[in-house]
Amino acid sequence: MVNKKKKVLISGYIGFQNFGDDVLLAVLTKHLKEKNCEITAFSSNPQDTMENFSIKAVPYKNIFAILKEILNTDILISGGGNLIQNETSTLSLLYYCFIIILSKLLFKKVIVFSQGIGPIYGKFQNFIAKLALRCSDMITVRDIYSQRILSKWGINSKFTYDACWNFETPEYKPKNIVGLQVRNYQYLHKDFYKFLAKYVDMFFSDFEINIFSFQNANDTKACYELERALKQRNMNLKTKVILYKNPNQIAEEFSKLKYLIAMRLHANILGLKLGVKIVPASYSVKVRNLAYEFDLKYFEASEEPNLHPILTDLTIEEQENPKIKNARSRKFEWSYIDSIIDK
Repeated sequence: MVNKKKKVLISGYIGFQNFGDDVLLAVLTKHLKEKNCEITAFSSNPQDTMENFSIKAVPYKNIFAILKEILNTDILISGGGNLIQNETSTLSLLYYCFIIILSKLLFKKVIVFSQGIGPIYGKFQNFIAKLALRCSDMITVRDIYSQRILSKWGINSKFTYDACWNFETPEYKPKNIVGLQVRNYQYLHKDFYKFLAKYVDMFFSDFEINIFSFQNANDTKACYELERALKQRNMNLKTKVILYKNPNQIAEEFSKLKYLIAMRLHANILGLKLGVKIVPASYSVKVRNLAYEFDLKYFEASEEPNLHPILTDLTIEEQENPKIKNARSRKFEWSYIDSIIDK
């Protein structure tokens, strides 16, 4: 007897042309296709999602499309990424929780995929998040800190690493290039670009400087502001702004970097995966957690940094942190997801 194809519906930050979320979707859909699943996603840009990932996509704000697709699916997958938080938006938290709760009310299986949990502010918001997570059939989290939060709430989860570790990257061939990855951030120190330009000029004036956007709608302005600050500091610096096109383009450019100073979580993970020497510029608890996990020296994007000792150590250390070296063999553990899909 031939098993019926499972219909899988994906809810996440999809269609916004964001490197991290695009990588997670690419890794997830690749696995689901290998499992012979029919895949549909809620997307802010369904046409783009269909073309880039070869899956069906429907508008994520269309309540009729949402209801129709949930009714028609076997399994909802929520994630990956940092969806269950309201550090950036309470509306988005409520939206993702609503999709989970509605799916369970319609008797669908729910998988929470490769997620970071929190921070969540407000009693009502915490109540809704806990309700959504408690009714999920399987929860996989990407860091031990998220697992600890859920454990305190009495919610079981499986620690599986971030699915970005499964992203296939090119061979690492570093050149005399330093990467800077910045994003818009409301609490960014008012002189952040000025300070960063000072230390980049001090340590990397003979390097080519590549400034990366990982989500053009959010990062482009920040990239060009940083480039202006660098040129004001030293007109002779060789700078280039690289706008996001797709994950493979970014991975190819990262494979040439010797050093990286990055704000976004997945910029730091990609750097670690390739072997780039990195300094995280933290704007969120998820970036700090990554720095703690790998004993990385980092600085807060909201504060005036003293990068001199950090960059001194970065540029003179010969031995690689063994935690980072061991991390390159990491793989997302699919068995927990498959235990639901294969039923």
